[in-house]
Amino acid sequence: SGFVISKPLSIIDAVLESGFEITALQMFSLDKTCASEFLEVYQGVIPEYPDTVLELCSGTCIAMEVKAPQASGLEVCSAFRELAGPWDVEMARELKPKSIRAQYGVNRVLNALHCTDLVEDSVPECLYFFDLLQRS
Repeated sequence: SGFVISKPLSIIDAVLESGFEITALQMFSLDKTCASEFLEVYQGVIPEYPDTVLELCSGTCIAMEVKAPQASGLEVCSAFRELAGPWDVEMARELKPKSIRAQYGVNRVLNALHCTDLVEDSVPECLYFFDLLQRS
């Protein structure tokens, strides 16, 4: 899912051009409760948590579910994290200059997109947007 993205179509194009298949895509407007709930695993972990919650509920976000490129040999979370680049935009620019965060991120809060950190979180995160929010 993406936070506030200045160039969402460019980011979606980058995902597709990297060989990922987008299996679900939808725009959402989250309130602070939903944004906090979605990001709660980061509470107390990242110092930018409060600002990240506020940013996620400040406008429309785009949630995507993706499949990894078959030729990558990687499971989807690792492959997508590689495309996204490091969470810290400055680090992304230094270490992975072609990554999405290096190209479109501004700072640690406006880092272009959210990417599931752990394989075991991928299904719950997709279900949050494409199941739970659909029913509420």
